[in-house]
Amino acid sequence: MNSANESLKQFNDDVYEIDLKALFIKIKTLWYFVVVCALAGGILGLSYFTFLSTPHYQSSSMVYLRSSDKKISLESLQLSSNLTSDYEIIFTSRPNLEAVINKLSLKYTTKQLNNMIKIENPQETRILKISVTSDSATEAMKICNALVEEGMDDIREIDSQEPYRIEKAIVNNERVGLSLVKATALGTLIGMLLCLGYITLRFVLDDAFTSVEDVEATLDLPVLAVVVDDKSLKYVKKSGKKRGKK
Repeated sequence: MNSANESLKQFNDDVYEIDLKALFIKIKTLWYFVVVCALAGGILGLSYFTFLSTPHYQSSSMVYLRSSDKKISLESLQLSSNLTSDYEIIFTSRPNLEAVINKLSLKYTTKQLNNMIKIENPQETRILKISVTSDSATEAMKICNALVEEGMDDIREIDSQEPYRIEKAIVNNERVGLSLVKATALGTLIGMLLCLGYITLRFVLDDAFTSVEDVEATLDLPVLAVVVDDKSLKYVKKSGKKRGKK
């Protein structure tokens, strides 16, 4: 029992306490370093977006799936929801993707093409929104329209009803994904956080005495006097001596 108490006491003695006030003062004195790192991060984020990142564009088309049942009921809505889920799989099936690749003479594999496609079904609707993302706005539009046409052909063979294309895909020159503002802001934030982390790490690992409390806690002795090293006062004394010599 005594050994356990001694171990606990030793553990408590070895615990290092971080003076948050001193850390804040340290960061405050190095504010210019934080600003420089933040500006450097923002410039790097801007440069990455402008010169290194590949722009991506998205084109979308919408298809309405008709039903042979003209009366709206709970069962018909449930059936339409199930059919919509089935048609989502049909649009991205391997034969459909291969047909699009052959039709447009694409160099993508079916897996690569499938990763470029996004299909959404708004709740309680019979509408499918097919979106294609590519590094070429024209290519995204062509793939989207070809995908919808091939998918509608497959649906005609399965269902006697003719699907209706609500919206045809067009060329969209607006970039998707990370924007210029977001890239710059993200780079600025990362630069600032890295700088703050570096300052905090140096502060924690610094074992030098920074206050009277550190000396008393380490040596277990009271401090009787404190000598302040005033650099500005030394400068004044040196300047006075030089003037006296003249």
